[in-house]
Amino acid sequence: MRGGQHDCRVRTHPATSNIGALLEACDTPPGLHYYTVWTVYKWCVMKSELTRTRIRVAAAKVIERDGAGHLTLEKVAAEADLSKGGLLYHYPSKDALLQGLLEHLLENRAGLVDGLSSAEGVSDATLLNSLIDADFDLPQDERIMAQGLIAASAENPELIAPAQQHVEAVFAQLGLSKTTATPARTIFLASQGLQFLELLGLLSLSTAERNEIRRHLKSLTEELAPC
Repeated sequence: MRGGQHDCRVRTHPATSNIGALLEACDTPPGLHYYTVWTVYKWCVMKSELTRTRIRVAAAKVIERDGAGHLTLEKVAAEADLSKGGLLYHYPSKDALLQGLLEHLLENRAGLVDGLSSAEGVSDATLLNSLIDADFDLPQDERIMAQGLIAASAENPELIAPAQQHVEAVFAQLGLSKTTATPARTIFLASQGLQFLELLGLLSLSTAERNEIRRHLKSLTEELAPC
């Protein structure tokens, strides 16, 4: 405090000094004499991610209501209660939005596979159990996003290239053990195949039927566990 006034100088972080000009803080309350650019930067990143989440959820609602073929940036912006310019700031094109949906869908699965693959002593059974849970517990909004991506890939096959790479990586991981490669890959394909049949609207199972299949797939993974 200088001359009865709070010291409003900003302590900058070297990685974010370019936004220091945004902080002209004056008359700060007690306990908040200093603002750090790094703190504001993290807040901006968090706010930006919340907005992207809002946009993704809005896109899922548009796909569910109007169908994947009628997904437009204008409809998504209206559903998210954003201006089109606000949406374009985060996703500058429809393809960018679809890529954002795919990245979101793959994020947790890729993290799951990478984390388990890098851990010592993790068996194929453990990996498969986690993947089965991810398949069967896919939230409804993410299921709708996946349906939209499948439809969009008919016009732009390159859109789902990251998903193809993810599946190939998991398939390769499950083939490392010569003794369990075939049964492990078969279980993986069965779980994935069921999800795609449901996403494409070719099969509709009751909750009881899905739970029974899930239990059976998990029982098969137990046979892969080392004695």
